[in-house]
Amino acid sequence: MNEDFPVHWVEEIVEKIYSRKPEEITLSTGKTPSGHIHLGILREIIICDTLRRIFEKDGKVVNNLLFFDSLDAAKRFPLYISKDFQNKHIGKPFSMIPCPYSDCSCESYAHHFGNELINVFPSFGIKTKIVWSHELYKTKKMQEKIKIALENTEKIKEILKKYIIPTLKEEDKEDFIEMQRNWMPVMVICENCNRIQHRDGEGSINPNRVKEFFKEKETVSYVCEACGYDGILSIWSGRLKLNWRVDWPAKWAIYNTTCEPAGKDHSVKGGAYDTGIELCQELYAYEGPVKVPYEWLRLGDQDMGTSKGHVFTPTKYLDMADPRIYRTIILKTIPTKHITFRIEELPQYYDYYERMENIYYGLETTEDSEDSRFFNYIFPLTQVSDVPYTKTKRIPLKILSFFTQIQNILSLDKLYEKAKSYMEMQNFEKIMTKQEFEALLFRTKNWIEEVKNILETEKDPKTKKEIEKKIEIFTIPNEINKNIIKKMEKNQIKGIQLLKEYINQTEALDADSIQNRIFSLAKNELNYPPRKLFEALYQIILGKKSGPRLGPFLSLLDKNWLIERLNI
Repeated sequence: MNEDFPVHWVEEIVEKIYSRKPEEITLSTGKTPSGHIHLGILREIIICDTLRRIFEKDGKVVNNLLFFDSLDAAKRFPLYISKDFQNKHIGKPFSMIPCPYSDCSCESYAHHFGNELINVFPSFGIKTKIVWSHELYKTKKMQEKIKIALENTEKIKEILKKYIIPTLKEEDKEDFIEMQRNWMPVMVICENCNRIQHRDGEGSINPNRVKEFFKEKETVSYVCEACGYDGILSIWSGRLKLNWRVDWPAKWAIYNTTCEPAGKDHSVKGGAYDTGIELCQELYAYEGPVKVPYEWLRLGDQDMGTSKGHVFTPTKYLDMADPRIYRTIILKTIPTKHITFRIEELPQYYDYYERMENIYYGLETTEDSEDSRFFNYIFPLTQVSDVPYTKTKRIPLKILSFFTQIQNILSLDKLYEKAKSYMEMQNFEKIMTKQEFEALLFRTKNWIEEVKNILETEKDPKTKKEIEKKIEIFTIPNEINKNIIKKMEKNQIKGIQLLKEYINQTEALDADSIQNRIFSLAKNELNYPPRKLFEALYQIILGKKSGPRLGPFLSLLDKNWLIERLNI
């Protein structure tokens, strides 16, 4: 590979930004806090956080901003919000709607769901400054941008027409031109009902647009679509909001935004991003940011959406997986390629991360120099804090999943002793505390439960079987079904008894010795097919004829419990 060729896609973005020779770099992302915010939003936030790290390492001054569009109107609410609450507050800005939960003391609906996202940032190693749009709109700098927009309404219309009309069907073009005739780029929050828009009986959304701008008096007139209130407001009142296509370039101009990622819906040629760039240049004399389009992140085969209610939150992710794994998923994939995140594929994600980690620390070699350069570049960017000097040893997910699924027969203390024994045997630099181990078990249990839910709802037998091959899901019944023992052959019972004696008499048991002993008992002492003895042992332990590889599995169980279980 040519050493001059970018080792990672992020380098191309860095090069574009540096080509502008900025004295200060401002990165930005945005989200409307309309409900629980799904995991997909972290794609653009992690892209910006990665850029922040790279530029700060170069000694640059970096502003990394996340705009919460808290002044956006509640066009609709997610299904988990009560109907009464929805009816009472529909059409209001999210910052003017109270928290929907009575047992919460947060400032507003916007703050409740915005803070829910903010709270996960430290866990993902994200550092960003929050800008609430309802606070921004109270500032003189934003109000000046509103004034400029009102003074240049005709210019805005022409730019919008240039970009939007080519995307419309022929029959819709005349309607758009007619709508634009009295259109103004600014909306008003009603002084009487605090609404900024109204949804009529046919489902159409009607914003409280400015009717007339009185330039000399610096006021606007409006009629509320929701309650009919007729009023006049100063443009400096803090109750005016720019149309979203103008709001975006206004923010770029205020903060001199150097780069902002945007989803594919806004980034298509001639879309909202391109419109915003031209508005930014023509209205606010700023060139606009470097455009970074990105594809959606899907949960399995489904798109996620805050307002649709199909949401898998970053908090839920943290309850079942390591945040470094998610950073890896984002950074290994070019932004223009969609990501399908599958919960059941977590073991593969961990394997990918470990290979990258091993190559970074020189514990594994690769003949592919591209892989080596890529992994050495990406690994530090996947960390949530400082990069460790040496590889951190961890209990493998497979062992944790075993421990998690035998909690009904082994106490936490006994499980911790087994985990401690494993860590000592593997020469861990630091033995984790029981509390740390318990947190890992909790996280693994949540993941296993989620996989079980996927298996229960999966309708395709082939897909279901593939998942079951990848992940060893099992349950140990508290008691043996007596009918199982009644149906066993003599050699199966004899083999179980001989294995019990071996376990009872052997001081140091390990996975290989148990596995080999079962084969030896069947072949050499019973002259019996090993498969049938394995089946009998699975039935005694799990109540079914198959399960995880038996040697490693039995070695993780408590010796006294196992002897008692084999006592048939």
